Amino acid sequence: MKARRGLLLAGSLWELVRFFLVLLLFAAVLQGASGAGPWVFPWLLLAGSGNLLIAAGIGMLALFPSRYSRLIGLLRLGKVMSIFAFLLVAISGALRPAAAFEALTIGRGGVSGAAVLFGVVILDLLLLAVLIRWKSGEEPRPAPPGAQTEKLPEYDETEVQNFH
Repeated sequence: MKARRGLLLAGSLWELVRFFLVLLLFAAVLQGASGAGPWVFPWLLLAGSGNLLIAAGIGMLALFPSRYSRLIGLLRLGKVMSIFAFLLVAISGALRPAAAFEALTIGRGGVSGAAVLFGVVILDLLLLAVLIRWKSGEEPRPAPPGAQTEKLPEYDETEVQNFH
């Protein structure tokens, strides 16, 4: 059980890294292609800030599974929508400039944008698999002591009395 919670916590951290990684990659492509200024970053932050909710929700589910187990359906939907939007952008051909961009240079070699985007999709699919395999009621809350034996008192009174 702790391994699954650890996977969820790692998934939450991945969502944070993914947000900034994709944001920086697209900002670099936009600045390189169109010569856009520093105003690009706030707009990309605004457009992608919904993904931070997925990161926060997965983190809350990992840390407090019994309390936030009802979020699992919403988190699955958010992750599927994120992957679907990414695939639509890839199919439309809008990722070609980002794929051709060199994201990181190490010596003579480097990491292309295509490798970064491929890694993002693979890790997104792995996180989606963890979310799909998560069962919403895996860790039930322990019942408070004596909760089963205590009953509410029966009330027989049928009229309200005025005590002034």
